[in-house]
Amino acid sequence: MVQQSPPLRTAGLTASLLLLLAGCQPQPDTGPEHIAPAPGQPWPPFDYATAAATGLSSFRLDPERTQIDVVVRRDGPLARFGHDHAIALVEAEGFLLLTEPAGGSRADLRVPVARLRIDAQEARERHGLGAGPDAADIEGTRENLMRHVLDADRWPWVTVSLRAFSREGDHWSADMAIGVNGQLFTKRQPFQLRLEEDLVAVEGFMLISQTDLGLQPFSAFGGGLRVADALEIHFRLSASLPD
Repeated sequence: MVQQSPPLRTAGLTASLLLLLAGCQPQPDTGPEHIAPAPGQPWPPFDYATAAATGLSSFRLDPERTQIDVVVRRDGPLARFGHDHAIALVEAEGFLLLTEPAGGSRADLRVPVARLRIDAQEARERHGLGAGPDAADIEGTRENLMRHVLDADRWPWVTVSLRAFSREGDHWSADMAIGVNGQLFTKRQPFQLRLEEDLVAVEGFMLISQTDLGLQPFSAFGGGLRVADALEIHFRLSASLPD
């Protein structure tokens, strides 16, 4: 796909989102095991309700008490003309099963692509980013993102699954698989998990390198304005036992 340089004041935002969601760059040939489940398949892929009915600790995510933010940084000699950006993933749905030993635990989460909040002021303030692009720039980027980058009609969800849990006190880790736009990216991810009676709080931070995903960070104006390689993902999740 041939990319044209965007206007200077929107270049940082457009470039950041293009790279964040990996829609306009060729993907590596990772094989069928790295293809996300096709739309229309049952979700979640595990019967958490039956597990709860048998007495297992099966929790449901509370979207109102959950925050998932992606911060994308500007880079290059002309970075001062761009912006750092915050994308909030909202209205998440999710389930968590906790077992003893921890290896039998699992979790599944998904977020509607159409509800992504691009540079919402509260998200920017959470990460000290200050004022961002204007409303017209954000709306134009959203339109391009949904139609031409994410193919949101075909792939309406970002999905996350966690398997192979291990723990040491409040410090946990699991194999994480993130599904975006038909591609599945995997890594081992540490996080903190606290259990208090019928509530679970999960908190953590991770970096996903664009080059580790087989991508070259977007650049414009001869490389003067570009996107930093790292995508910073901050998450705070809350879940409770069903009533």
